[in-house]
Amino acid sequence: MAIDVTEDIAFHDLQQGGRTRDLPYYCELARRFNSTLELGAGTGRVALELAGLTELSVNELDELLMRELVRRAGARSLSVTPVPGDATKLDLGRRFDLILAPASFAQIIGGQGPRQALLRVIARHLGTTGVAVVAIADVDEILRECATPVGQQLAATEVEAGAQVSWQRTVGDRVDTARLTIHRVSTEDVAADAHACGLHLSRVHHDPGDAATLGSSYCVLNHACPHHCPAAVAVVQ
Repeated sequence: MAIDVTEDIAFHDLQQGGRTRDLPYYCELARRFNSTLELGAGTGRVALELAGLTELSVNELDELLMRELVRRAGARSLSVTPVPGDATKLDLGRRFDLILAPASFAQIIGGQGPRQALLRVIARHLGTTGVAVVAIADVDEILRECATPVGQQLAATEVEAGAQVSWQRTVGDRVDTARLTIHRVSTEDVAADAHACGLHLSRVHHDPGDAATLGSSYCVLNHACPHHCPAAVAVVQ
């Protein structure tokens, strides 16, 4: 049975979980910077909140999700610049004031190799006085909170790399399960990898979240000494 593309998009939205807890923080940052690049934007959970606040470029590897993001932005008369392609290989020939990698994107793309490649892309595109924010989820918290399924999120199973989270949908008489591995990464790992890529971890905000949001640590990166970089705003609790 062929699956309607709208079902694929809805399934992606389901995996995003309807998270909103991090949006006030990203919006407050976007208001303070002229240009923003979001990596791994999906269908626009974050991007659609930022588009009216900053000159926004959105990166997404999946063409279907990118088209849907652009469609949703257009429906709201919002302007976004699509940047298709692998976020670990981008070379756009320009720099941005703010770069975001929300929703554990840095943990979903793979292990240390892909993570360092992503950070090199961030270093290449981040302005001299710019700020990048990389969100990191606590894998132990994911495993603990998902011991009891949340909505259609079936389970989080511990694997060698970290946590494998599963979602389920029914298509006709078939049940599809999507599985996503979230790699175990600490803020110390991000700091070390960032340093190797020419970036500096200036501060970390912790948001414990809850069973629906799972929480994050927001790693704030820049090129400069922390005494000379713009201060990032606190997470809105």
